[in-house]
Amino acid sequence: MPAQSTATSSAPRKETPKPVRAYLFLYNLVNLAMWATCTVRGLLLLIKQTPPADNLPTIFHEVYWPLLAVTQTLAGLEVLHSLVGFVRAPVMTTFMQVASRFLVVWGVMYPFHEGSLFVDYGEGIVGGDPIKGAKLGDYAFLGCLFSWGVTECIRYGFFALQLGGFFVPKWWMWLRYNAFFVLYPTGISSECALIWSSLDAAGKIHPLYRWFLIAMLVIYVPGSYILYTHMMAQRRRVLRGKSRVD
Repeated sequence: MPAQSTATSSAPRKETPKPVRAYLFLYNLVNLAMWATCTVRGLLLLIKQTPPADNLPTIFHEVYWPLLAVTQTLAGLEVLHSLVGFVRAPVMTTFMQVASRFLVVWGVMYPFHEGSLFVDYGEGIVGGDPIKGAKLGDYAFLGCLFSWGVTECIRYGFFALQLGGFFVPKWWMWLRYNAFFVLYPTGISSECALIWSSLDAAGKIHPLYRWFLIAMLVIYVPGSYILYTHMMAQRRRVLRGKSRVD
């Protein structure tokens, strides 16, 4: 599930020691720069495409390894931040978000990034035979990339401004607590489509791996509801002027 949700946060607790605050500021700033790089690079590659976008698989290979993989892996530190009390994020919701992203990035994208999931139906971009659903995987990857990228630029930028003591524009605050209405559904649907498109390839690795991914799709339903309602509750608290719990 996309970390575009407001559940996972890098907002510090009150009376946070200066060294911790400085570390969180740098953490958010680095993540902002990396996610902006992923998003802009993907957008520029997409703009270069010519109808009917025959070379969409090249975007995955240009962006995923190692840029997107490393960028998303940094989110694992957010679970640690929550556990040690650096931030106010609930441990469980933070873990759920990070785990779902790791599933997609390392459990789906990585096993097939040099295989046959993201290849063209023509000559192909990498080795392996094209499989059913490869085109769905291409578009699903783009949905993940841009839903994640826009969300994370908003989120990490928001906290970098806060932690750095800078003014946070009202429009940025509005995006922070409203963009998820659009970005969460597009991110979730793209993640599910990507997992779905990988089922045949996963079955070639091992039948149990295919069933594992199917089980994860089933878990996405209640998991998405929990995180989405959590984000809506946070938004209501912020609009009412109460302190956030993220």
